[in-house]
Amino acid sequence: MSDVFRECRERVTAQDAARRYGMRFDRRGWAVCPFHADVRPSMSFRAGRFRCWACGASGDAVDFTGRLGLEPMAAMERLNADFALSLPIRRTQTAAETQAVRRRIEIAKEHKEFEEWRGTMTAKLCAAYQTAHTALKNMEEWDKLTGPEALDIRWQSCFEYWADTLDYGSPEEQAQLDRERGAISQWTGKVLKS
Repeated sequence: MSDVFRECRERVTAQDAARRYGMRFDRRGWAVCPFHADVRPSMSFRAGRFRCWACGASGDAVDFTGRLGLEPMAAMERLNADFALSLPIRRTQTAAETQAVRRRIEIAKEHKEFEEWRGTMTAKLCAAYQTAHTALKNMEEWDKLTGPEALDIRWQSCFEYWADTLDYGSPEEQAQLDRERGAISQWTGKVLKS
């Protein structure tokens, strides 16, 4: 059942549920909280969740719907019906639904792993870039460069490009760097060791 809840939460945002159940929003996207005697909009919506900054109520679409007087399962069933989600509640999932759930879980796991690698790698690339920048700044004469310093300077523009791509690149560019993860880690490691 927990996967059905997850899918419901992924497909319906708290703001969608609030709108469906009669709430109105100001131009900032905030609403008057229905869970306490609110007169000014104190409920905000972000990343599929809601938060009332006055009474502290918060959660996702299932939580919001449940706070309207329903148990969690009943809230999920209501969202399933009102948003025509066709979730397999109180019935066995079909093989296609089971496979789709597995694929979504795999994608979520791969995305989480990529985000962790991206954060770590960006920090290492910035450190390698700084190492190369320091070597270039402290260089007095080209012919007096040591091997590691020359290597640092040689790879500086690559470190900058890779870090920028991980931060601001398109999904395709980031996927390409993910495929080249081993080589990027190897070159970055060589510079950081020197």
